[in-house]
Amino acid sequence: MNKEQQRIAIAELCGWTEIISTPFDPQPPKGRECAGANWGKPIPDYPNDLNAMHDAEKVLTGGLRSKYDAELGIIAARDRCFIWETTASQRAEAFLRAMGKWQE
Repeated sequence: MNKEQQRIAIAELCGWTEIISTPFDPQPPKGRECAGANWGKPIPDYPNDLNAMHDAEKVLTGGLRSKYDAELGIIAARDRCFIWETTASQRAEAFLRAMGKWQE
């Protein structure tokens, strides 16, 4: 998956709606006056921002959190680093793998 595909997939899993790939438009489409709290806001840059990934990790509960931790451990071992040294990009991959959304 490229970085933009990762951003969109994580945003959708975190509950973002009205994700569009057109230039910023401060007005919701006609008939969508209540388009949601995220309307007009750019989606976070999950693969490049550890703070954004920290926020995304908050949606993981129970078994999903355990699966994420396991995936992150596998990625850390693959890339020969400690879990606490993993980058936002590595965490984004682990997140998507844990949620079953990762595409090669």
